[in-house]
Amino acid sequence: MMKITPWKEFTAGGSRYRIRAKYGIDYDFARRNNQDPYFSVTGEVERKDTDRPGHWREDAGGMLHEQIAKHFHELAPYLKWHLVSLVQPMHYIANAEYWWKIAMGKDKPPPGQENVPALTAFMSTIVYGGVPGEKVPYTNDWMDIERWLKTRLSKLMGYFAADMKTLKVLE
Repeated sequence: MMKITPWKEFTAGGSRYRIRAKYGIDYDFARRNNQDPYFSVTGEVERKDTDRPGHWREDAGGMLHEQIAKHFHELAPYLKWHLVSLVQPMHYIANAEYWWKIAMGKDKPPPGQENVPALTAFMSTIVYGGVPGEKVPYTNDWMDIERWLKTRLSKLMGYFAADMKTLKVLE
């Protein structure tokens, strides 16, 4: 079930803006596209049109998590779950391995991703912090990391389900 917040207006750099967030699990999209439903949090920002009083003009949209956290504090704790399905985070093992190998210097980032902090991307991919008190094993062995990821998955998904119930977005 998808939900949309009311617009919130704010001023930045002398211009007037408004923002709203859309969040939830889009079951209809998943059914239409034969895929697992994923939780998502996206936003849209409009700027007051100075040429046409009373009109707003599209300014930004998509995964605006920093702005959403700033203007919708109540959604901030749930942003970590963006792109987690009812089964697992999107491409859980494959994405984790990709970023872990770059972070450990075992692979090089592809062109255009040289400035992406690989360890931060790894932590985001595995929803680190989704299981309170957990620690990533200290190892250079991918097989140890993969075992740890598989072992923690059911606990991670339990916390995910609890948060989705709190948000009232589960069918």
